Amino acid sequence: MRGDELTKTVDILLLEDSVLDADLAAEHLRRGGIDCRLRRVWTREDFMRSLEDCPDLILADYTLPSFDGMSALDIARDTCPDIPFIFLSATLGEEVAVEAMRNGATDYVVKSRMTRLANCVTRALQASEEREARQAAETALRASRTRLDAALDIARLGTFEWRPECDTLLLDDRSAEIAFGAHVCMSSFLQIIHNVEREPMQSALNRIAHEGGRMEREFSISSADGELRDVMMICDKTSGGVAYGILFDVTERRAAERQQRLIMRELHHRVKNSLASVQSIVNFTLRTSDTMETFATSIRRRIRSLAVSHTLLTDNDWSGIRLRSILLSEVQPYDSSRVTMTGPDLQLPAEMALSFALAIHEMTTNAAKYGALSASAGRVDMMWSVRDNTLIFDWTESGGPRVLPPTRRGFGSILLEQALGQQTEGTVKQDFDPGGLRVHIAIGMAAK
Repeated sequence: MRGDELTKTVDILLLEDSVLDADLAAEHLRRGGIDCRLRRVWTREDFMRSLEDCPDLILADYTLPSFDGMSALDIARDTCPDIPFIFLSATLGEEVAVEAMRNGATDYVVKSRMTRLANCVTRALQASEEREARQAAETALRASRTRLDAALDIARLGTFEWRPECDTLLLDDRSAEIAFGAHVCMSSFLQIIHNVEREPMQSALNRIAHEGGRMEREFSISSADGELRDVMMICDKTSGGVAYGILFDVTERRAAERQQRLIMRELHHRVKNSLASVQSIVNFTLRTSDTMETFATSIRRRIRSLAVSHTLLTDNDWSGIRLRSILLSEVQPYDSSRVTMTGPDLQLPAEMALSFALAIHEMTTNAAKYGALSASAGRVDMMWSVRDNTLIFDWTESGGPRVLPPTRRGFGSILLEQALGQQTEGTVKQDFDPGGLRVHIAIGMAAK
């Protein structure tokens, strides 16, 4: 690169005590086609102050009255080591020049051969620009590598390099972890793939080796001690004969997909059961209702009770419902001071909870219409316990109207017998005592 190819005005700091020599240097630079701004200093203080402005290049005389070029070189190396430093002196011998270059000087020019100055400055600036460009590229490469490593780490991806012609396989640490070891060849890696999937995988890799292209496959691998993993491999062979790819452990994702399918099947089953319950409630209510108005009122209350139970189950991920929560939700519309609940904090399984909630709803509704809760002095006492993995639940009414045995089986009786007695394989006993209805329920806690 010639001086006239420089694309900017060059800021040059000149350490020189001679005005004549400074003018001579400026003239040679001008003749060499270098457009520059020359700042001349000749004391240590001025030199150090000028370095704060970061010149593009330093020209320095070797010998000055109160300062010397070697000291200036030491200062420049400490404060701005990337700035080119050229000695310009009449007294610089060969040994001194070699020492100066060893200490970090870029070049040197003897004043008696000032015609070399422009070329030396041009070469130094070119080398500086190339060094800055190289450093910038290296910084960008490191930053890019850091981002890539972070992305691979976040995505939990392992990388590999495969050379089909010699069957060498280079795995990074994550790939080696996924593949149960640092396999040195693809043939070794294939041995840990599940038997059923090994041959198709071998065929796909052979196609990649001979034809190139891209491959994406999922397969199962197993370690020597029987640990299983589901793995995704993406491999791409370039024109240079080397294949690069990634390994991704998808075991958790596959397990989540299997769990999702299981949940969908379970949801389908539960929806069918719920619809069957609704259908039974509608049919029973129709048979036990004298008018459409009675039917509408009853069906709304019963469907609402079922909806409340479903909400409680959903809030608990269908793991079940606390028995006390069921009871509280049903007696909430009434005077709670006339209802007592005594028993341990139990969680009922989902299917049992729905049937039990419907039964409690019917008993509470009947108590409010005809039984203890229909009279100001009436009370309902609920007591429960668990004996031999069986829920024992007693419903006792008192203080209400005189109880008469029913002349026909109503919805409540049918529900108690079918929902609790048949669906949960429990036993239900109703005692229509004149002083108040008593219901004794026994349900196995393992019932579904």
